[in-house]
This record gives sequence, structure tokens and C-alpha cells, in this order.
Amino acid sequence: MNQLYILYLCALLMDMSVAGVTFAIGRRAAELGASSSQLGWLGAVWIGVYAILALMTGRFSDRVGRRKLAIIGCVIAASMAFACSTTTRISLLLILSGLFGCGLACFWPCIIAWLGEGISGHKLAARLTVFSVAWNLGLLAGFALSGILYEHGPKLAFYASSASIALIAILLLLPAGVAASVPDAPDEAAETAATTPPKGRGFRKTAWLANFSTNFALAGTSALFPQLMTHLGISADVHGAVLAAGRAAALAAFIALQLLTFWRTRLWPIWIAQLACAASLVWIGLANATWMFAAAWIIGGIVSGYAYQASIFFTLEEMTEKGKGSGFHEAIVGSGMFFGPMLAGWVGSTHSLRAPYFFCATVQAALVMLQMLTVWMRRHSTAKP
Repeated sequence: MNQLYILYLCALLMDMSVAGVTFAIGRRAAELGASSSQLGWLGAVWIGVYAILALMTGRFSDRVGRRKLAIIGCVIAASMAFACSTTTRISLLLILSGLFGCGLACFWPCIIAWLGEGISGHKLAARLTVFSVAWNLGLLAGFALSGILYEHGPKLAFYASSASIALIAILLLLPAGVAASVPDAPDEAAETAATTPPKGRGFRKTAWLANFSTNFALAGTSALFPQLMTHLGISADVHGAVLAAGRAAALAAFIALQLLTFWRTRLWPIWIAQLACAASLVWIGLANATWMFAAAWIIGGIVSGYAYQASIFFTLEEMTEKGKGSGFHEAIVGSGMFFGPMLAGWVGSTHSLRAPYFFCATVQAALVMLQMLTVWMRRHSTAKP
């Protein structure tokens, strides 16, 4: 089997497992009576550990190889997913989730760098589109299936996730190599040149900030979302379906971004998209009906897909050290997903059940203004004689 397809399948299975573990931990903690602050920390610790280690594991994979490090990550993550099924103590779930993040940090930067080796431009964008579709299908299936499994028993979601990660390790052991990319045909080269981001115009740094702001806002609200769902009496399967709708929207966004290439040479669309995401979070803070929550998460899913794809494309397009670049990209994702839940949990504990949604929306809007200011200052200084 071609290693490229194996990597796509591994991406799908891993994020299906991540969705299962994080959903089950958050839902179980909420049902055990965890406070907003505790839920925030449960949503933050694993990704905080991930963000810190990704900076190192990405560079490390440039030297020791992708396969070995990714398999080690699978062993750690599978063990921690299974261990989560054995406890109902919130403090222990917190520790296990942090170790789960260690395993993911060994896995994701390796896979992303592996996919980006030896290609650029249109071919890179096409490969990243398939990759992003794969892991989003995993999240979509993970949230939907985990909600159903959880209704039949909280442990089942952890068991399924652990088994899926173990399967990934087996797949990565299969001896194969990614098919070498062929040189661009003349028409493909012209298309690549027409959609290459202008150098020195702030595209990569803007995409990094956009990725951080979107992950901060959506991770912060999703960490507190189980508390709102249980407060409103909405069942776990419906809760999972609402989150799955958001991932379905992100999936559609990845496909659309491959067809609509104008975003690779313009920055204003990503600013508008983030402001739309901020507005959707305000909507969650005001909503009470399931369809209202679903609509908001759909908007958030579209924007998260856009921000992620812009960040990973501009990073791998501009940086020659793929492991270093993918590690930094993933660290940005992780840092947003760490600070969002942590601060949103603090806001929920000190103010009200709905306050975190307005807080996250405000932070995201402020970060959009910062992106605009940064680009303006960069271009203004460059334009001076």
C-alpha cells in the first residue's frame, strides 16, 4: 500500500481518537460536577504539553526520522487513552490527558513534515487538502461516534480510541515510502506561480496569528460547552452531533479552499472570516436551542478550516526545514488551544455560565485588529525609501 495513503488513513484514525478521548474526558468531568475552571484545565493541559513538545519533536524528526518517532507517539497515546477509562478522578484525568498530549506531540509534527517533503506550490496544496479532509473526517466521526458510545457507557469511548491508535502504529510499521512527486508540467508551474503568496507581505505570520486566534476562541468555548449542554439537559449524542456539524463544515472549507485559490494571495478574507467566527461565539452565548448551537459551530468550523489550511500551507511553502516548520505550526495550534480553555474556564468560574463565549469572541476580534496593525506596520516600514 502506498505510504501516502497510509498517512492519510493514520491522520483520520488519530483525530477520530483525539475527538473520542477529549469528548469523553470533558463530558465525564462535567457529569461528575467539575467546575468551569476544572473543565478549562482539562481542555488546556493536554494541548499545552503538546504545544511545548511539538517545537522539539518536529526538529528532532528532521534528524532521527519520522516513522520511529510517530510510532513511539502512538504507543504513548494509546496507553493513556486506555488508562483514562480506569478512573473517575478529575485530578488523575488531568495528569493522563497531559501524557496523552506527549504522545500526540511525537506523532503530528512527524506526519505533517512527512507529507510536505519534496513538493511545493499546487502539489503541496493538493496534498495538504487531502490530509486536512482526512483528519477532519476523523474528528467528525470521532465526535459523532463518541457521543453514541458514551450513551452506552463512558468507558467505550476510551476503549475505541485506544484501539484506533494502536492500529495506527501497526499501519506505520508497514514498509513503504511516499511516492516521489513528478516535476510540474508547464501549465501546473504557471498556476503555481499565479497562486504563490508574495514574499515579505506578512502572509505566514498573519496565518499563524489567525490560527492562534481561531484555536484560542473555539477551544475555549468547546472546553466549557459540556457544562452548558448538561445545564440545558441536552444529551451526549446530540452534543456530539453538534460538534460533528462543525467538523463537517471545516471539511467543506478544506475542499473549497483547494478550488478557490484567491486566498493564497490576499489577506482580507482571513480577517473577515475570523470576525464571523467571533460573531458566532456571541451567538452561542445567547442561544438556547440545538439548531442555534449547530449554526454557530458550523460557522466556527468553516473558519477553523480556513485558518488551519492557511497556516500549514504558508509554513510548508516558505520553510525549507519541514520538521521545524510543522512543529512550529502545531505549536501555534496547541498554544491557542491551551490558553483558550484555561482563560475561558477562569472567566466562567469568576463570572457566569455564558461569559466565556463573549470573552473568547472579544479576544478573537482584538487579535484580528492586531493582525491588521502588524501587516500595516510591516508594509509601511518596507515602503519607506
